[in-house]
Amino acid sequence: MLRLAGKFCPNPSCSSCLHCDAVGLNIRPFRNVDLPALVRIWVEHWSAAGPPPYVNQPKFEQAVLARTFFDPETLLVAETDNELVGWCHFSGAVKNSLHQEDDVTLVHALCLSSSSNDAVALGLLAAIEKSSKSTSHLRVGVVRDDQRGYAGVEPIGFGIGIPVSDYRSSSFLQQAGYAPGMTHLRMVATVPGYRPPVNRSALQFRRSTQIAWTPTLPTDHRLAASLGHLDIESAELLERGGSSLSAVSIWFSDPEAEVMSPSTAILDLQRQHENGSLIPADSYLIGALVHSLNQRNIQTVETAIDSDRTELIDQLQTLQFRVVDEGTCWTKTSQSA
Repeated sequence: MLRLAGKFCPNPSCSSCLHCDAVGLNIRPFRNVDLPALVRIWVEHWSAAGPPPYVNQPKFEQAVLARTFFDPETLLVAETDNELVGWCHFSGAVKNSLHQEDDVTLVHALCLSSSSNDAVALGLLAAIEKSSKSTSHLRVGVVRDDQRGYAGVEPIGFGIGIPVSDYRSSSFLQQAGYAPGMTHLRMVATVPGYRPPVNRSALQFRRSTQIAWTPTLPTDHRLAASLGHLDIESAELLERGGSSLSAVSIWFSDPEAEVMSPSTAILDLQRQHENGSLIPADSYLIGALVHSLNQRNIQTVETAIDSDRTELIDQLQTLQFRVVDEGTCWTKTSQSA
C-alpha cells in the first residue's frame, strides 16, 4: 500500500506533507473485491459530465478485467478511511503493425467518486508517474481504441480522449501539468429513416457493384483479446468482376457479452482516416451499409475522426453523420518517471 506522502505528494511545492496527511489518502493496486466500487465510481464520474452510463459489473469485468493482458499492478485505487474514492488504469506502449508508440504510458481511465476532490486525482497521477511500469511520456485518454478493452464501454465508445464536457478531469489534469492536444470528434449517423445521398456515381455503383459482408477475426493476439466482446465484420464493395473498390470494418456488440449496446455499431475507417478523405466508392459503401443496418436493429453508427481531417469530416456530414461530442488527449513529459 502506497501512502501519499513525501516524494509521492502531488504538490511539487510541498515541504511538510501536512496536506497529504490531512487527506489521509492510500493508493494501492486493484483487488478483486474492489470491482463493485470501480463500477460505482465509473458511473459517478461520468454522470457529472453527461447522462449516466449504463455500465454494470459484468460489462466492466468482460471489457477490462477479463483480458489476458490485464495487469492488476496497473490498475490503482485510492482510498480514504477504507473507502474507495477514485481509481486509474494505465499501461505502457503497445506495439503491433498498426500501433508504433515508443516510450508512452497511456492512462486509459481515471475516475473520481462524487465525494472526492482533485487531490485524489493528483495523487493517482503522481503514483502513475512513480510506477516502475511508467515511462517519461504520459498520455491520458484513448482514441479509436482497439488495444485496451474499453471499446464500446459507455461513454468511451470508439474513444475521443477526454470529452470536453468532463470539466472535472480537465481541471485536475491542468493542475498536474498536462497539456491538451489535438481535438477528436465523435460523429454519429442515425439509422432509422436513413437515406443515402443519390447522385450519378451512386447510381452507377448501385447498378454495377455488390456489398460482401465477411466476419473478421483479428490475427494479432492483442487485438483479438481486447476486441473479444465485439463481433467484427468487413463490408467490401465489389465490382461484378470481383475486384474490390472499397472496404470498411464494422464492430457490433457480441450478443452474449453485450459490453456495447446492441443497438450501436462502430464504424472503423482506418484507411480512410489515414488518407484524409473518401473516394466515391467509400462514400457509396458507407451510405449503403448504414442504410442496410436498419434490418439488424441498429439505431446509431459512430466513428471518431481527428479534427484536422476537415475534408473527411465534410464528406461524412454529407453522408448524414453529425458531430455529437469532442475530446482531446492530455500529455505530459515527466522528469521523474
